Amino acid sequence: MARSKPLWLLAGWFAAAALTLLILKWTGVWHQLDLNWVTRWLRDLGPLGGLLYIIAYTLRPLVLFPATPLTLYGGYVFGAFWGTVYDFIGAGAGALLSFYITRRWGRGAFQRILKSKKLLSFDQKAEEKGFMVILYMRLMPFFPFDGISYGAGLSKIRFWDYTWGTMIGIIPGAIVYNVFGASLHDIWSFKFLGAVVMYAVFAIVPLLVRGRMQKRKVRAGE
Repeated sequence: MARSKPLWLLAGWFAAAALTLLILKWTGVWHQLDLNWVTRWLRDLGPLGGLLYIIAYTLRPLVLFPATPLTLYGGYVFGAFWGTVYDFIGAGAGALLSFYITRRWGRGAFQRILKSKKLLSFDQKAEEKGFMVILYMRLMPFFPFDGISYGAGLSKIRFWDYTWGTMIGIIPGAIVYNVFGASLHDIWSFKFLGAVVMYAVFAIVPLLVRGRMQKRKVRAGE
């Protein structure tokens, strides 16, 4: 039982984080935050505001706050270019932190409960083709960002395969979401409509690719 203690501590941390977010929502504290004031404050801080945003994004996975709203907010506050830069650094650092946490404290316990053939197959594939697996999952917007990070830490994937797959794979999403966030200053402008089209392409193309891959698998099985 002692060997599984880190896994229980990890699960307890996430449960506490989720409970805290629910309490903030139920008590109305979350809705009382003055987002306009925070936005002005971050902009007035200049580069320091960007640093605070990066730190918040790095620590975000630990409190289970969704990545997409924070990414859009970065574009809204800092603009498309700097929002993308700050998001890339913060999202990358947060992904590495999530990976380290589960690799350090969860992998051992996960190995002892790993019995499913599908999980074993994925674990082996992650070890052999880790870079491509992570790159594909990062490029596909329907995969949960933190789920990939924590799941990779539990798998056999090599650290550098995970790192490069993540850092390259998050670039398109960072650009699209920050351009969209920056365009929210002038809704229904050409900039906003262009960002909507860009977002739609980013969301639809991976689904089409996924559908084709599934059809190929079905035909191969036949």
